[in-house]
Amino acid sequence: MSPKCERCDGPLVPVEYGMPVDDTPYQRHERREIYYTGGCMGPPAPWWCWSCERFADPEPRPSRSMTVEGYQLSLLNEMRGVSPSLPELPAPYDDPPEALVEEAVEWRSPDLLKIKDMAVILGEPVSGGPSRHRFALPLWPDFWLEHQSMDTDFWLEPESMDTGVGGYVVDKRFVRRSGEPMRSVDDMRPWAVLRTEAEAFFGWEPTRHPNMYYHVVPFELGGRPMKAYFVYDLLVEVSEVSEASED
Repeated sequence: MSPKCERCDGPLVPVEYGMPVDDTPYQRHERREIYYTGGCMGPPAPWWCWSCERFADPEPRPSRSMTVEGYQLSLLNEMRGVSPSLPELPAPYDDPPEALVEEAVEWRSPDLLKIKDMAVILGEPVSGGPSRHRFALPLWPDFWLEHQSMDTDFWLEPESMDTGVGGYVVDKRFVRRSGEPMRSVDDMRPWAVLRTEAEAFFGWEPTRHPNMYYHVVPFELGGRPMKAYFVYDLLVEVSEVSEASED
């Protein structure tokens, strides 16, 4: 049974790929009987109300029974997906119990996460701006994990991008919380340096795609060709490039 709209109490239509799935209103729209104000693609919301002509999400996510450990494992699994050679992890992440693995999957299964729901489990965010919210995670004591949020009304009311902590997470990256930025090549260790800090230290050209969550940066160290791998702007791996891999 579909949930009800909080504004008009009417039925909500599921949204897939940013558009309502019910094609009957589309046919009416083609005849100009309905003016679809949502645009394409829509904001990150799982429901649409044809009466209000707006995206909606009446259900908070994730489950409030989830834990910080489950979120951290889910995040590590995301990072491992693009860079398998993560450094050795502390317990319980080196051999996580089955319940924690299941919870990590649940954290990933709802693709649409809200800042206000995450705050119930992770603690209140330290705001870095109206649409950016930083959480402290035990695995990374020197860094905040900054989440960028977007309100469901952004496409209809662009000023809502800067409203409170109710919006959806649309992007995330690590930012320094404490400790020294990169001061020597010895700092070029996993979990120790940010991409922007390495760029400043080595004089790398700033990337033309800074909002990408995964960066591979070639550089030289003592005349040896190297590659640095950053996920969410945090260094996770440094490797020497062999002649075979260059071929």
